[in-house]
Amino acid sequence: MPEAAHTVDGVRKMRPYLLRCACLAAALALAACGGGQPATPDADGLRDAFANQIATVDAVSGLERDGDEMTFSGPDGSGGAIAWRVRIDSAVVQPWDDENLPYRGVVLSSWYAGGELIRSAGSISNLPSDFLDAGIAQDCWGLWDAAERRWTW
Repeated sequence: MPEAAHTVDGVRKMRPYLLRCACLAAALALAACGGGQPATPDADGLRDAFANQIATVDAVSGLERDGDEMTFSGPDGSGGAIAWRVRIDSAVVQPWDDENLPYRGVVLSSWYAGGELIRSAGSISNLPSDFLDAGIAQDCWGLWDAAERRWTW
């Protein structure tokens, strides 16, 4: 049998396997491209985004999360550091009347510094400015960026 005929016959036998591999590779590539946040946000994703936003504060270190509770070292508002505990009390995703920002997420949370509850006074959160500058407070909301598929604070 000529070498060319042998090669063609081998390719024909391998075609089903090659096709399966190509389909698997395409499916994995699509999953990787579409990974990250879903097109429609949910409360769990909102909780995750809130925790991630706290972690972005420069003065925050050692953030550990257990469900709706987080502990970390962070700013005390006077230039020092203090032990923080944050509990997410509720996270709700609501429709928002904007084509580009179609959802509003509201996170209500309790904050403890050095074991003491930090109470807000109306619209004044009493949290250090490091958190406020990052868009974080006890009564916090963000908007879902549909194009980026992420929460903006």
